[in-house]
Amino acid sequence: MKLSHLFFLMIFTLLAACKDDDTVPDGTTILQYDNQNISGPLLDAGEHELAVRFPASMLADHIGKNLTEVQVFVGNKPAACRIRIYGQGDAFTPGAKKYDADVTSAVPTREWYNHAIATDMEITGEDVWVGIYVEHTVEMNSIGCDAGPRQANGDWLFSGSDLSWKTYQERTGEGVNWNIRAKIE
Repeated sequence: MKLSHLFFLMIFTLLAACKDDDTVPDGTTILQYDNQNISGPLLDAGEHELAVRFPASMLADHIGKNLTEVQVFVGNKPAACRIRIYGQGDAFTPGAKKYDADVTSAVPTREWYNHAIATDMEITGEDVWVGIYVEHTVEMNSIGCDAGPRQANGDWLFSGSDLSWKTYQERTGEGVNWNIRAKIE
């Protein structure tokens, strides 16, 4: 008899624990592919943009809410840094740029940076790409990543050397996710 009570208690506990961990009680949601920061990719001198793509299917429950903040882990401070948000493109390339903010003077070194979007951006049911543009004068790691494994859409990288978007895994064979997150309220 006691064993059956224990069984039901365990089932109840398990069901109660199964919830969307990135939504807090006030309705705020943090969209992310990454886990804790472990390191950052070593990128050549030049222009790069690291991005994550949140497809429409992932945003369906958030239509009508606003993207209000971008969170990014900054390693070494780049020569230039911009927060960019793009709209619907295709599965391999972002669409039109909807937001672009120069945050070079604001980004810290070796910690999280939270950038409040100047004008809230409504979630409309289209894909959203969140990118961090960086310029390096020397080879360095400026934007953080987790240890993987890679999640689809968590490691897009535009390189100024070939002017194309590819996943970091395509470029290097390594499976990581950028420490780039989007706050929706």
